[in-house]
Amino acid sequence: MNAWLDGRLVASESLPKPAHGVVTPFETMGAQKGAIALWDRHLQRLAGTAARLGLPMGSSVEWRGAAADLLLQNGHADDVLRLQLIPVAGTVHVVMTTRSRGPHRAFVNLLPTVVARLAEDPPGDQKAGPRRFYDAVLQQAQDGGADDGIVVGHDGAVLETAVANLWLRVDGAWITPELDGRVLPGIARALLLERAAAQGLPVVERRCGLDLLQRAQVLAVSNAVHGPRAARLLDSEPPDVAILDSELGRLWKAGAPSLPPGSSS
Repeated sequence: MNAWLDGRLVASESLPKPAHGVVTPFETMGAQKGAIALWDRHLQRLAGTAARLGLPMGSSVEWRGAAADLLLQNGHADDVLRLQLIPVAGTVHVVMTTRSRGPHRAFVNLLPTVVARLAEDPPGDQKAGPRRFYDAVLQQAQDGGADDGIVVGHDGAVLETAVANLWLRVDGAWITPELDGRVLPGIARALLLERAAAQGLPVVERRCGLDLLQRAQVLAVSNAVHGPRAARLLDSEPPDVAILDSELGRLWKAGAPSLPPGSSS
């Protein structure tokens, strides 16, 4: 499998590795036919993260074309691209890799988790590695039989999942946890909020607790790779996928390309 490193193709196993604890900004993007519709949004967020970390990005003019070429060469035209900035010995390397989207699921099984975020871990509102905290959230959930874990703050706030933003449908309106510094400002989250405001779909950003999680009639998760997906708490009743499709799903299809056949939905 090829990777892209500073303007040239290399073998994936030859990529530079960041030193232990070094924070590396990255973006994970969904592609269709080699194109990344939300590229500009991803680049804007990456630039913001790099600026916070004091890392230069350099010129990104050739990155988009290189990303499309890499997706096609690796047979991942309808899959996932990861763009990462890796500081090593005073140089910031630009790395792109690709992977498949993963297995299709009718819905995502969720499990609340309790994991301590270490002081040296990147904050929740920063898309960056190392991902020890989120890896631990995901592992705890999978050990319990779920697909993904819900991050629960020390104050009992329900924040996000290990790989997605969270949505709760309560009393006819969609609620998503507010951006309080502990929640990633997701690309799909922002797109859905913009579309909801434009089309009059009731959506609220607010603090969410476990009580609200239990009250929700429908749960969903969203990220830029898959868009909004139906979810449920592990071992609860299957979600009403029709409601999700007619509301958040409709907004996503209006604002981003449909997922390729056979991909996760």
